[in-house]
Amino acid sequence: MAGSLNTGTSTIPLKLASSITIVVNQLWDDEVFLEQVTPTTATLLKYWFYDAHCESRFLNFHKGQKQAILNTIYLHEILKVKTVLEIYEKCNRELLQELDLEMLSREKYNIPKYAMKMATGTGKTWVMNAFFIWQYLNAKAENEKSKRYSKRAYCPLR
Repeated sequence: MAGSLNTGTSTIPLKLASSITIVVNQLWDDEVFLEQVTPTTATLLKYWFYDAHCESRFLNFHKGQKQAILNTIYLHEILKVKTVLEIYEKCNRELLQELDLEMLSREKYNIPKYAMKMATGTGKTWVMNAFFIWQYLNAKAENEKSKRYSKRAYCPLR
């Protein structure tokens, strides 16, 4: 069954985000999240989110920023999704019935794409800077280049 052509404004992406968040928070609470990411990512996440580091800093990520970072890293490193459709397939297959699958098969959706819905003034720029650091440090640490990480802030589309 085809859904709205503009799935970005329907409730479908929010349902997807909610289902991702539930899994991510369980992995984080069970302390297995860090075992499933690169050593570089694990070190960054400990520095950004562990109490020992947070208590020594004046400024830290807030709960929404932390969730955006964890959800994106989960999709990219743990699930290794490569397309928008794959995010739905791996995270909430039931939502596929509500989507326009023909639209999601278009070329512009066949690259890794992640989105964080954050209100104005909630620190999106800080989250994006964290992603630049995460990508860069992982790219530098890779022995064999996987093309999953970039040292460049700009990555041209295919």
